[in-house]
Amino acid sequence: MRKLTTIAHAALAALLCQPALISQAALADSVKIALPVASLESMPIYIAQTNGIFKKHNVDVDVITSRGGGEAMKSYISGDVQIVATGFPEVGLMRAHNVDVELFFAQTSRVPFAMIGRKDENLKSVADLKGKTIAVTSPGSLTANLARYFVQQAGLDPDKDVSLVSVGGGGEILGALKSGKADAAMLFEPFVTIGIQQGFATMLVDVPQKLDAFSSSPLSISKAFIEKSGKDAQGVFDALAEALAYIRSDPSGALDVAKKTFANADPAVLSAAYDRLSKWYSPNGKFTRANVDQTQKISVDMKIMPQAYPYDEVVAPMARE
Repeated sequence: MRKLTTIAHAALAALLCQPALISQAALADSVKIALPVASLESMPIYIAQTNGIFKKHNVDVDVITSRGGGEAMKSYISGDVQIVATGFPEVGLMRAHNVDVELFFAQTSRVPFAMIGRKDENLKSVADLKGKTIAVTSPGSLTANLARYFVQQAGLDPDKDVSLVSVGGGGEILGALKSGKADAAMLFEPFVTIGIQQGFATMLVDVPQKLDAFSSSPLSISKAFIEKSGKDAQGVFDALAEALAYIRSDPSGALDVAKKTFANADPAVLSAAYDRLSKWYSPNGKFTRANVDQTQKISVDMKIMPQAYPYDEVVAPMARE
């Protein structure tokens, strides 16, 4: 089996044929944002859409939900979107290939993911996953990288002691776990809470409690777009910052938007999932230096990205602390 990191690097290399196309994205009539999946981490975006906050800041925004991080990143590299929900190590990998990209907006301050395991296997810790299969979204995704990190922290070799399988979005991952096609999964909300409340999954790692690194669904942008369409870029940032303020000031209103966005979800499960996640939304959309530095250190140490970059080089001016 080819390991996910190898696949991710090969896939990225294939996408980097014409990076110059990115600068042409500034000519688009609307600002397009590509998300890898639909999840509660992107509530600032959904609130800004639903409550008309983007329009209030005079910016027209289209949100495109992709089928995993690879597809979202492909849309950005090809110039089809101007903003993409992807952070390190993807930003580091793209920069290593001379792609114009930098961190633009932090939707969360920490990653509100969790590694959960099948309850019927009586798994107590990540160390119990030796010889087991872990479901993730896609090669090189944040779910895959975090799974590898916590496997390594448990004293196991992520390339030899476990098998990471890419199965798609949260629903597909949960289905693989429930059906027994995977023994564990790195997941996000509301799927973590669904698995636990339905009784077939147990918590192995509550990621934000253990790790002040990475940022779930951070948004990235090109310097060229900021230079050519600075008003639109600032408008998107300010609208999302206002959406974060709304999350803090009106929790019930934010939950109502979540229920509309995820209309097929069980309201009780969605409420519990949102309650778990809400404390991890960013206070202002900015990236702390400590988080960025720690994220890069982990990514370089695990050989996920080739080198680290100075904070001011990889974080857009409006997103710096």
